[in-house]
Amino acid sequence: MFTDWLVEAYYLRLFLQLSKIPHYTTLQKFTDRINIMILGKIISSFIIFTGTRHIFTGIDATGFKITYASEYYTNRSKSRRKKYAKLSIGANVLQQLICSIKIRRAPTARHDNIDFKPIVTKISKIKSLSVVVADKAYDSEYNHVLVREKLNGFSVIPSRYENVPIWKTKGRYRKEMKRGYNKTLYNQRNKDETIVSVIKRLFGEHITSTLVRMQNRELVFRCIAYNAHRMVNLLVIVRCFLQSHIN
Repeated sequence: MFTDWLVEAYYLRLFLQLSKIPHYTTLQKFTDRINIMILGKIISSFIIFTGTRHIFTGIDATGFKITYASEYYTNRSKSRRKKYAKLSIGANVLQQLICSIKIRRAPTARHDNIDFKPIVTKISKIKSLSVVVADKAYDSEYNHVLVREKLNGFSVIPSRYENVPIWKTKGRYRKEMKRGYNKTLYNQRNKDETIVSVIKRLFGEHITSTLVRMQNRELVFRCIAYNAHRMVNLLVIVRCFLQSHIN
């Protein structure tokens, strides 16, 4: 579909300096051969272009279906398990740009919490952390210690068990969360859900690739495409703001 669209996109072909339109398999081969580390750096590069000094990080996870079987068929068929790819994102919630991601297979016995450390650590290497917010799935004293004492940020992660009294709660920072936390800061986490919603609305919630390696790269490219889409919107907003003040 993209190569067919290039036939009409004359100015884009000029910008890309394409003497001829490539065959669609060229894009497939490129996707298969490009280093996944380079794609990760492309995702993180968007936040650098904004000039942000400190990243207000929100972490969340979502699933993408890797089969087109209907929900009814999946539930009725005992021989089939629900298969999906779990995408965990760490985003700058103030500008709604993805900074780092982690992809794994699901269902699995492993909890989303295992993705917290690699995501936060990668983001801290891009820019300094200001605040890190996450939901109760990431409730862990180690996560608080990592953000506050090792990465010099401020964590807001509510305690998972609300009915457990403070004196029975383990961990200094988890007890602090039990006593109360800034709801305004924590509610910024909702923008992670907005990012996920936009990705699924624009690119779908099904993965079309069949190989695990290609499925992972397809999700990475969707995140890159989302960041490009968001960056364009931010530039338009800034341009309109400047024009309104000039006029």
